[in-house]
Amino acid sequence: MSRPRTQAGSMRCGFACNTEKGERDGIEGPELNGLAVKPISSLAFYCCGVRMQDAQSVRPVCGDNYARLFMSDYGADIYELFREEENSNASILVRHRVIDELLQDQLQQRPDSCIITIGAGFDSRPYRLQGGSWFELDDPHVVAWKNERLSTSDCANPLQRISIDFTSEPLEHKLAALHPAGPVILVIEGVFIYLSEQEILQSLAAFQKLFPDHLIICDLVSRAMVANYGHSLHAKIQSLGTRFQALDRPETVFTLNGYSMRDGISIVERAVDFGINRIPKLWLRFCLNCDVMGNAVYVFEPADPYGDLVI
Repeated sequence: MSRPRTQAGSMRCGFACNTEKGERDGIEGPELNGLAVKPISSLAFYCCGVRMQDAQSVRPVCGDNYARLFMSDYGADIYELFREEENSNASILVRHRVIDELLQDQLQQRPDSCIITIGAGFDSRPYRLQGGSWFELDDPHVVAWKNERLSTSDCANPLQRISIDFTSEPLEHKLAALHPAGPVILVIEGVFIYLSEQEILQSLAAFQKLFPDHLIICDLVSRAMVANYGHSLHAKIQSLGTRFQALDRPETVFTLNGYSMRDGISIVERAVDFGINRIPKLWLRFCLNCDVMGNAVYVFEPADPYGDLVI
């Protein structure tokens, strides 16, 4: 069935992930707290289901014991659709664990850090990590669903959840209302693959305008990685009404536009450390049909425009 795409004019600050309206194939989206689930938000249940299953395993990678609190019958149906996507499921776990570790390292150095998670989904890091003040931004029904199942008052760290309709509300306006008391860390997980280059650039411009000194922790997936290993996954994601917009070298969108790369961690290689990928790291670069950094977690910071200046 052909589905009309969301009009580009509705994009606000780059975070209105490309969705398509129309009937979904086989799964009917419910109303959560009186609000209809958007296609892109359905994928939050997928990631949550992966972490829930991991937490119940003998050797969990993430150990997110809060994930089960957010699941529902609809969420279980979404997870079931992707259950056989072993590579993607492993990638979700590894990237989440890597971001956990990066954040914990930052919080140990600066416990006064302000962590802003954009498109937070059912992330439970404020409850699992020690330190920091936390802001989570997501669609109203996701925020309402989380609030009903896990109160912010139960979090040992300061936590505020903020509703935003990414298709109609400017992200910049929501971020401008925040008043971080410490260094800012922007966490953007599982989002950029759905955005065009122009939409990413709009988001980066807003970050640079509002937070001159900040870090971005995010995952990036290349077009080659999707083409070689993501056909089945992408078809299922399209059946929910959204699609990937992977770029050839997504990290260059950052490094050519005011950022330097502080760290880059291959999810494929880290999967070896957790016993998920059995191929030795030495052989990975020969076995893959694309660069091992085609699926990676990155840490970016604003570049010093005079860093290379020699007087």
